[in-house]
Amino acid sequence: MSKNTKLVVGVLVALGVCYVGGNVYASSKAKDAVDEMIADLPATTQVSYGDVSATIFGDVSIDDIRIGDARQGDILVDNIALSGFEAELENTTEGEVHFSGVSFLEFKGQGVDDTPDDIQEILVHMLMKEGKTLDQRFSFEVNEEDNEYRIKELSFDVEDAGRVSLSTDLFTKAPISTAPELMAQHLMAAIEIGAFEFSLADDGLVDRLFASQATAEKDGNNLRDEAIEELKLALKQAEEPRQMILEGMLALLEGEEVTLYRDSDEPFSVVPMMMMSDPNGAFATFMRDGQFKISID
Repeated sequence: MSKNTKLVVGVLVALGVCYVGGNVYASSKAKDAVDEMIADLPATTQVSYGDVSATIFGDVSIDDIRIGDARQGDILVDNIALSGFEAELENTTEGEVHFSGVSFLEFKGQGVDDTPDDIQEILVHMLMKEGKTLDQRFSFEVNEEDNEYRIKELSFDVEDAGRVSLSTDLFTKAPISTAPELMAQHLMAAIEIGAFEFSLADDGLVDRLFASQATAEKDGNNLRDEAIEELKLALKQAEEPRQMILEGMLALLEGEEVTLYRDSDEPFSVVPMMMMSDPNGAFATFMRDGQFKISID
């Protein structure tokens, strides 16, 4: 082995040792941080977890999380993966969180309808009563100097139901907080939207929705066919942007993935309070002024 080869091998080994050692140290620090967060939780909430691993690049993985509450039941999470986070979580300016295999065990909470007949009730029943799992991703970016809070990606994937995903350059200057006293500030603050992509993919949820409306005379398939025919008739008489919306609804009922998108980087402002005060008119304005389009796959 030549001297140059020996030198290269030596450098690679040294880098490997440093990388492994750094990851071991990072994993230890991550475990300490997790334990500190658990210690700050209310006494009624019990949390356990399996392995915690981390890398020197800020990636953290936590396996087999169980969050227990005697009044509500347990939440199980196969894995939580975090990337881009600082050692001190409150100093993080951007990051991504991925919850894999979220399930609700022996859920005892109120509000679960045993005969669900709308999308929200069906999803809650699937998760709380049927043991279906949820995967969720969220990525963000914070610029504290300009007081900007950006959502870069948000997605939900429910077993045997479908997927909802949002990829966007969306930001607000209202401080992010769940504090009730700040809710009015959130609702009045403008949300700036740049490039935008919102996708819906059905994987059984639509079938369940029509099945919940079935009668002795008409089963879920009959009701679905009728809804498709009604949409086709409405589509012939509709004008933009309603026509585009109906096309998307029709495609979703026919089993295709639908994406609402905006390919402009020019910021478009939306005020949540105005959307809530007149949802129908505000949505039409939202579609028109934002120059949104729909694609069908």
